Amino acid sequence: MRRAVRYMVAPVFGVRVASVPVERLERMRCAETWALVDELAEVSDWLAREGAELSEPLHEAVGAAAGTPAKPLLVALRRAVFGGRRPDRRSLEALAHLPGELARRVESWLERREHRDRVRRRLPEVLAAEVDAEVEALRQAVSAPAFRRGLAQGSPVLSAQVDRWLAGRRPGRQELLGLARYVARAAAKTSPYATFTFSGLGEWTAGGPAVQPPDTLDWQGVVELDRAVLQPVWAALTRHPEVYARARLRVNPAAFDDGERIWFLGPGPTERLSSVPAGKDVRAALAWLRAHPDAMAGSVPGLRPLVQAGLVELVPPYDEQGADPVGALASWLPVPSLAATVRRISEAAHGDDRRKSIDTVREALEELLSPGARAHPWLPDKNLCPESALLTGVAGRCGAGAWQAALDDLDVVRHLLGLFDSDLPAKVSAAAYFLDRYGPGASVPALTFYRDLHTADQPGPAGLMVRELLGNPLATPGGAGPPDLPGMRALAAARRRFWQAANAGPGGAAVCLTAAELAGLAAEWPPFVQAPGSVCCYVQAVPAPDGLRLVLGTVSAGYGRGLSRLHRLITLAGGQPPPAMHLRAPEADVRLAECRAIAGGGLNLRTATADVALAYPGTAPGDPAAVLGDGAGEGEVPEVSVVELAITYDPATERLVLRDAAGCRVRPVHLGLAAQHWLPPALQFLIRVFGEPATAMVPGWVFRAGGDVPPPGAVERWPRLDVGRVTLARACVRLRAGDFPVPLPGEGDAAYLPRLAGWLAGHGVARRFFARVVDLREGLGTGLLSKGRKPMYVDVTDHLLLTGFIRSIGDPDALMVLEEALPDLADAPAYGDGGRHVTEYAVQVSRS
Repeated sequence: MRRAVRYMVAPVFGVRVASVPVERLERMRCAETWALVDELAEVSDWLAREGAELSEPLHEAVGAAAGTPAKPLLVALRRAVFGGRRPDRRSLEALAHLPGELARRVESWLERREHRDRVRRRLPEVLAAEVDAEVEALRQAVSAPAFRRGLAQGSPVLSAQVDRWLAGRRPGRQELLGLARYVARAAAKTSPYATFTFSGLGEWTAGGPAVQPPDTLDWQGVVELDRAVLQPVWAALTRHPEVYARARLRVNPAAFDDGERIWFLGPGPTERLSSVPAGKDVRAALAWLRAHPDAMAGSVPGLRPLVQAGLVELVPPYDEQGADPVGALASWLPVPSLAATVRRISEAAHGDDRRKSIDTVREALEELLSPGARAHPWLPDKNLCPESALLTGVAGRCGAGAWQAALDDLDVVRHLLGLFDSDLPAKVSAAAYFLDRYGPGASVPALTFYRDLHTADQPGPAGLMVRELLGNPLATPGGAGPPDLPGMRALAAARRRFWQAANAGPGGAAVCLTAAELAGLAAEWPPFVQAPGSVCCYVQAVPAPDGLRLVLGTVSAGYGRGLSRLHRLITLAGGQPPPAMHLRAPEADVRLAECRAIAGGGLNLRTATADVALAYPGTAPGDPAAVLGDGAGEGEVPEVSVVELAITYDPATERLVLRDAAGCRVRPVHLGLAAQHWLPPALQFLIRVFGEPATAMVPGWVFRAGGDVPPPGAVERWPRLDVGRVTLARACVRLRAGDFPVPLPGEGDAAYLPRLAGWLAGHGVARRFFARVVDLREGLGTGLLSKGRKPMYVDVTDHLLLTGFIRSIGDPDALMVLEEALPDLADAPAYGDGGRHVTEYAVQVSRS
């Protein structure tokens, strides 16, 4: 590989295949209707041009007829033609007074105008017939077994409507719009880890074509109980005296003694930083517990106050990442009636009838949690037993040679993303606070730093900045920060220079930055800008005359993130994935630490790929060998407590470094797939200040250097941005949602569709695009966390999709972003089932 000394590519990659072939969407297009729309536009343009050109010779004819009865008729005819109106009967008599060639031109104009009127009258009839045909095509699409299984998970209500439709009862208009949107989503997008998407692991080949899909799309479903229910169930069970007495005790892994008080992270989602006086009895009790790891709560009843405070924890008797933690809990419970109820959950979660399983699980949960059931946040029914569709064999092969140049450019993108680490403002501010409070040569326990930062009355500008940033789950990508922090000013200037070099702004042509240009920019970056050690790039392949090109969707942290969850699911489905060591590149100078808690739910279930496990409050540690080895042959992985970690300052990088008791660097990472902002606050702090963000680049960078909504009436066109062979950001337009053309009151399709077509053409927007509508009134972070951030596929020639999109617009002051549909759906790979399926590859690029 060129530049192989600088980066490594994981030997396996993720493959995500849209379950619905793109041909299904083609059958739902109203092609004849839009051919008439185009004809209307062409004829209308000709009528306007010809009418303007006829104005002068008709004016001359009017002058020549001065003083004759023909003059008023010619005046009326000229005004009608120039204004595009149909002349009345008397005005048409003026044709007899025109020269032959001019009369023929006017007659031709009149004929074309009559033709336009006939097309206008015909358009609603054609549209109605094509919508009926589209509804039938939709019925065929939703009847496919794979789609029905996905819909049963995505929308049980619409799934029931499909059952009735296939039995002969057509859904209502609103249901049809919802089904059309689901079909479009399942055909044009690769939604992760659901039955709308087939997911698997692919492998590289030395030669051959760039993309080599498998002959078949045989998939295996895996159903799992959402493990977000584990903690509320365990909390409810330990209210029973018999369960409490048998529970094993441990000291809160975050507890530390500062000589006067014992500090710890309190229980609950807020993780309040709490403390108790470091009295002799408390210290003795904690020392005794650490020396007796098998002690049960019933044997030391005097510790209940410390348990209630959260300084001492009740350890669940299961492994959160295990195959069946609920079954393990049922076998352990000392109360037969409770054990029977918990066992019902375990058995139902592995049942064949998913709807019945959900009902059974919900009934058992309400029985266990009563009377406090309503106090617990509930997941929707569809998420209690989620199902994933797995390609258990080799999900695809790609020719390494054909990808080589594009992979080189992906590594260039990896370096660029160091500048756009969304947590860099927090890292820079935390380093400034550390220097101000402790000095450059200090070594400070991590939890002492965390306590001081959050409890100091006068933390200074840097400390206040860290507090503010860590309270915002998504930092503004181009945020400049306060002017009194030099590091923040330097960061803002570096980002600004990049956007200037990339010509990032409304207008202009597509920009392609080269590796040399980016290297020149990087030479001026502050030392604290460091490329992430490993990233996972979600790309689609685009065939081109000069070789493979890639379109980048999103970039997550690497180190096995994403791939490790696929590895686990494929193993559960009976497949034989490659060894876990193939999921990440080794790190020579840093130990990777991950918390194995399932905070956020089942998306955090995965094969372990980190070097150490981070002991953390509220987690079920289980057996380290079983938890971290995960059957992958990696052996037992050591555990490190957050209390053991200390912070130092690195002057070379101007950043803080986390170190373990032996002085080795530790990099905390979030390798589960649940969003990072769902993690506990202190864990987020460790990852954001000392690690790398779970999301290294938001999809499409649609907000780019700014997040403001354009002013009323403005439509900003932002060009495509490429880095070599990699499209970093698709071309898009940004506007207020209220400025998108929608049908006016009383306006029929014959008038609206040509108006819409003219607006799209005038602003360079294709008839197929991906739309985001984000309400930024509550702040950019809130908008980016809303459902509107997710792209909606829109094809205006698909009348159901167009209608559904218009109805979804909502607030007229929201930001609307319309991105080009790149790659074209027609370029999707062809599979053995005879159809083309949109396919995304998760390729991991790491520092060598």
